Amino acid sequence: MEATKLKTRDGNTTTEQKGTVNKVFKGVELTYQEVYYLDFSVNENTGMIDQNKKAKHYTKRQINQNMKALKSASLIAKGAAAPSEIKSFRAKYRIAASTLSVVLGFSKNTISNIENEGVTSLVSGRLIKMCIDNLDVLRSYVKLCDSLDSIKKEELFNRLQSV
Repeated sequence: MEATKLKTRDGNTTTEQKGTVNKVFKGVELTYQEVYYLDFSVNENTGMIDQNKKAKHYTKRQINQNMKALKSASLIAKGAAAPSEIKSFRAKYRIAASTLSVVLGFSKNTISNIENEGVTSLVSGRLIKMCIDNLDVLRSYVKLCDSLDSIKKEELFNRLQSV
């Protein structure tokens, strides 16, 4: 994937940067990936631009993306499944995101959206975490799922037994 290019104050282009941020919020340490771009530093009091010093700046899209990442980190700290946990679970048991979504009672693209954009709901994040940590719970969801035919259910149930 090609890096996003942005224009700086002097008209040159710069590349979007990524960095890990650690924040403590209400006594809980949160870690997430932040996106930003580097441009000349601006003195907040005078408004003067220092062309000898670079500082982080954010576009509206980057601010929105960073807020989603912060919210997701907060929900993960409160017990929701991390997108990386869900991806590795699905890979280990060879389960499509759409199938896992349907089994858990979500819309077809929910798991895929969580993996790409982060956790958006504490309730759904905790349910997913509980299911991937306890295969008995997930197997009961497979048995109760009306959206899968009996062949698909049996195949999925066997995958969850074998590993």
